Amino acid sequence: MCLAFTGPFIDLDQCPRCGEDHWDQKRSTLQKKVAQQKFDTYPIGPQLQALWQHPDHAKKMRWHEQHTQEILEALGMTDGIPDVYEDVLHGKQYLDACQLGKIKEGDPILMFSIDGAQLYESKQLD
Repeated sequence: MCLAFTGPFIDLDQCPRCGEDHWDQKRSTLQKKVAQQKFDTYPIGPQLQALWQHPDHAKKMRWHEQHTQEILEALGMTDGIPDVYEDVLHGKQYLDACQLGKIKEGDPILMFSIDGAQLYESKQLD
């Protein structure tokens, strides 16, 4: 399937690029259409709140604080140039945000990585 049937494509029955059906012909009926594929979303807020409720998970959620301090101390001894980039915590934007107080002690760090997906080809910039 070439695209997600959302936005301007929500009412289409077939993909305009490859012609593949939006609806599963075996599971759909005249009364109910069943999509071939679906994508579930899980709100991140409740997931993070649940992790903070368990002491072991809460401790793991703060691992970056100790490592960030070690990195900042090491950078102070090497004129701000890391010997090695081991993790995202060595990234300039992250370290700048910590030093500027944008990321504070106790703040959870949430990372999102996506490769090549563009869900809204026709979406205008915000």
